[in-house]
Amino acid sequence: MIQYILWGVSFISLWISLVWLNVLLLEPSRARLPPKRLPRITIALPCYNREKGLEKTVRSLAALRYPLELLQVIIIDDCSTDSTLAEARRLKKEYSQLSITVLRHKNNRGKAAAMNTALGRATGELFTCLDADTHVRPDSVMHMVGYFADRKIGAVIGQVKVDEPKNLYEQVQRIEYIASNFIRRMMSNLGTLAIAPGGALAMFNTAIVRKVGGFAEAGLTEDLEIALRLRSKGYAVKMEPRAMMYTRAPQTWTALWQQRIRWYRGFLVNHMRYRSMLFSRKHGLYGMFQMPLNMLAIILLLTTVLLVGYGQLHDLYELLHRSLTIKGYFLSQVFDFPTLKELVLSQNVQITLPILIGAGIGLYLLYIAHTHMNERLLRHAHHVWLYVIVFPFLTTVHWLSALAHEAFGTRRKW
Repeated sequence: MIQYILWGVSFISLWISLVWLNVLLLEPSRARLPPKRLPRITIALPCYNREKGLEKTVRSLAALRYPLELLQVIIIDDCSTDSTLAEARRLKKEYSQLSITVLRHKNNRGKAAAMNTALGRATGELFTCLDADTHVRPDSVMHMVGYFADRKIGAVIGQVKVDEPKNLYEQVQRIEYIASNFIRRMMSNLGTLAIAPGGALAMFNTAIVRKVGGFAEAGLTEDLEIALRLRSKGYAVKMEPRAMMYTRAPQTWTALWQQRIRWYRGFLVNHMRYRSMLFSRKHGLYGMFQMPLNMLAIILLLTTVLLVGYGQLHDLYELLHRSLTIKGYFLSQVFDFPTLKELVLSQNVQITLPILIGAGIGLYLLYIAHTHMNERLLRHAHHVWLYVIVFPFLTTVHWLSALAHEAFGTRRKW
C-alpha cells in the first residue's frame, strides 16, 4: 500500500514541477520604469526590543537612491522593554536628512497594530513596512514604484535574502529563501502571487490598503492576510526581483520553531478565512490553481515524510528485533559491507524509486532556482543535502505542531 501512495505522490510532484517549469517559458513581467513624477513614500518601522538592529535599517534608508525629501519614515516603538525608544530618537537626530517621526504605543499591541498606526499618519501615495532587522539595497525602491501606474496592483514585493548567514540554521534557511524567491517570481509571472512580506519592504498603494481596511490585527501573519484580502477584492500582487532586501534569519532552534509555528498557524487561519476563493472562477488562476495547490503541497509533504519516516522506523525496529533474537546479527550488519549488487537487490524498488524521483525533482528545481535568482548552488552544496533530506522532516514537525495548536485552541500570539 505504501508504495502505491509514494508513486502517487511522485507522479503529482512531477506534474506540478512540469507546470512550474512551463511557467518559466512564459514571458516574464517586463521591468517597470520609474514614473516621471516620483510618488511620496511612507516607510513604517515597527519595533519591539530592536535597539541593536535599528540603526542598520535606518542607515540603509538614508542610502536609498530615491529623493529623500519624498520619504516619510515612521518608527513605531510597540512598548519595548529595552532602549528602542531612546535609540529611535537618537537616530532621528543623527539622520536628519530623513523625515523621521518617532511614535510609541502605551501598550504592546503587535506588529499589525503598529503598521496601522503608521498607516493613519501616512502622507505617502505608497506605503511600505520594514522590520528593524532588515535592510535594503539602495536601488530597491526605485525598481518598485513603476508598477503602481497600474491601479489594479495593490502590492509589489521584492527578493528577500538571508543577511550574512553564519551558523547551520541560517545557512539552510538561505537555501530555503532562494527557493521561495524563485517560486514567488514564477507566481508573479503567472499572476497568482498572494503574499506580501510585511517586514521586507512590501510596497502598497496607500489608498487601496486604506480602502480594504488596513492590516488585520487579530491574527498571526498580517502579510499573508493582507495579500489574500487584496486578491479577494480583485487587486494583484507583483514581484520585482531586482528589489533586494536582506533580513536576519532565526539563529537558534527555539527562534526557528517559534517563527515557523506562527507562520504555519497563520497560513491555516488565513486560508480558512478566505476559503471562499478556493476553486472560485471569479478569482481566476489563483482560485482555480494556486490556492488548491497551496493546500495540496502541504498534504504531499506530510504524506511523503510520514510514510518515509514510518519506513525508517520499521527498518530500525526490524534491526533491533533481529539483533536481540539472532546471535551475531547486529555485528554482521555493522561490519559486513554489502557489495553494490547486494545493496541494489536488497532495496524495495517500488518504494526506493519514487523517493529517488522526488529527491531528483527537488535537486533539479533547486538548481533552476539558484540559476534564475543569480545564486551559485555548488558554493553551498554541503548545506543542500540538509535542506533536501533533513529540512522536510523538520518542516513536517512544525506543521504537525501548528495543526495541534489550532486543533486545541492554543492562544495565538505574536
